[in-house]
Amino acid sequence: MADEHDVVVLTRSEYAALYTDAATWRELWASEHVRDLLAEWREWRERRDLSASTADMAALVDWRAVAAAPTYAELQRRRNTFDSPPRTPEQIRAQARWSWRVFMTQGRAA
Repeated sequence: MADEHDVVVLTRSEYAALYTDAATWRELWASEHVRDLLAEWREWRERRDLSASTADMAALVDWRAVAAAPTYAELQRRRNTFDSPPRTPEQIRAQARWSWRVFMTQGRAA
């Protein structure tokens, strides 16, 4: 049921102006050139929105923490720096035998 606040009264000149405006829009949409322009505009807006959302996601990253991560050159330098002298193959085998014995005695009991 229509309330008195929902009723809109138009004069004849306002109605004629709206009718002419609607007819103009229908003619505008009938133009292939206008459809192409509107399609390009829509694509531009989608790209703009995607760019904005990408910038928002990038703002969520703590770039100081990323920048503080070691570089590949630093990791290579660390790999080439030893705290103890290199072991011989015999020493490596002895260490492996010892750790295997420890595992067999203590590891199975746990």
